[in-house]
Amino acid sequence: MQEIQLLDLFSRVHRRLVRRLTPLFQAEGFSGTEILVLWKVHKWGPLRVTELAGHIGIPPSTFTGVLDRLVARGLLERVPDPGDRRSILVRGAPALAELVGRLTAAIEGELRHIFNALPEDCSRRLLADLEALNQYLEREEGESLGRS
Repeated sequence: MQEIQLLDLFSRVHRRLVRRLTPLFQAEGFSGTEILVLWKVHKWGPLRVTELAGHIGIPPSTFTGVLDRLVARGLLERVPDPGDRRSILVRGAPALAELVGRLTAAIEGELRHIFNALPEDCSRRLLADLEALNQYLEREEGESLGRS
């Protein structure tokens, strides 16, 4: 079945890219999970702890340890949620932007090396096709959650 092969291919490409990028994260003293948390907070802004754990795909009990380490390093902050006094938001501390900038430059350099090995039309087509697939999935998820 072509669809299963496609899913398997996405998985293999993802694993290989993560394997290539992991040394960049480790050089900064971070695990892949910690980088994912930092990136999502940087990209999306303040999120509830439970939302962020859900986006990362780890149980809140496991997420607490990850969050504690990133707060201790001065990259994230826990703040009360003004919309719900029972909830805590996670937001980026000022040091987060500098770290993300440094890591982004290193990641882009590694990815540029990888994608420059492909013919330019292949890279362009791959980007356009993956963007189209992502937009479709976002629309589908929005519709299933009652959002448009």
